[in-house]
Amino acid sequence: MDLIPSDDQQQIIDLAADFILKELPLTRLFDARYDAGKARAQRQAMADLGWMGIGLAEESGGVGMTVVEEAFILREIGRVVGPTAIIPAILAAKLADGAGLDELRDAIVAGSAGIALAVAEAPLSADGDGVSGVARIYDVQDAQAIVVIVGDEALLLGASAGDLEEVPFLDSFTPVARRDLAGLPVLARAPAAATVQNGLLLTAAYLAGLSEGAVAMVQEYAGIRETFGRKIGAYQAVRHPIAEGAARSDHAKSLLYVAALALRDSRDDVVAQVSSAKVIAHRAATKNADINIQLHGGIGITSDLPAHHFMKRALMLAPWFGGRKPLLDTLLDEPLLTI
Repeated sequence: MDLIPSDDQQQIIDLAADFILKELPLTRLFDARYDAGKARAQRQAMADLGWMGIGLAEESGGVGMTVVEEAFILREIGRVVGPTAIIPAILAAKLADGAGLDELRDAIVAGSAGIALAVAEAPLSADGDGVSGVARIYDVQDAQAIVVIVGDEALLLGASAGDLEEVPFLDSFTPVARRDLAGLPVLARAPAAATVQNGLLLTAAYLAGLSEGAVAMVQEYAGIRETFGRKIGAYQAVRHPIAEGAARSDHAKSLLYVAALALRDSRDDVVAQVSSAKVIAHRAATKNADINIQLHGGIGITSDLPAHHFMKRALMLAPWFGGRKPLLDTLLDEPLLTI
């Protein structure tokens, strides 16, 4: 792949897109809420396709592909505001594999074990006994383990239902809770760099998909909606924002592919590439979600349309593996490389 997927990679993208459009249509978001049964069914369906272990070696029960193929899958899931729980699941399977937790790894890859992601509300601390500090836990329902970054370590914690404080959240399709992580057993630990870089790439891929999905939705609407006897897409005030949104999406996709290659090949500029990929993809996702809402008019924020879900999901993913300011600070500290 040289920023253009190979025939085999394009086949992966096409098969993923066909499955997702069939199983996760945007119509499922109309005036709906999180459903634990449906979430488990979606997780199982994705596991049956091998997506939880797509980047794991075949001898570890995975598909034996790379982070590039992971990015392809997450981009397609993002286009339809799909389940985010696949991101911590992919990371947890690798952490469990590295720690020799074959039973947990196999359960994650098979879809029988749910995985949550913890994002610290304040700096966390870790010692030999566990983690101290309060965090928000995303996709907490049915989770058997939690992925959390503490300093320079990536930890996989055992999950328990106790002491969970449910957090009201804009994104009604993601169950979020707040809890003190103290007392949760540490199942696996590894240097944070690999997990953070992989997490940034997966989150950037999802956000790039969100940006494309938002543009596709408003573009379709512009070809249907009429005012004064003309399709609204005929007006420059509509055409130009959609074109700008498409350009933003293409920019985010190109940076995503560069970052995926950098991570796959362990290039020296991998930190700069995955950080910039997330920053640009998040910008594209939020701006395009805003265009989608604005050009739909008053109905853009109602439960009659899924337009607002693109914005809510983009805002939810903002702090995952580093927010905009920390990532920009990281980029400022990275050396300039000559390619």
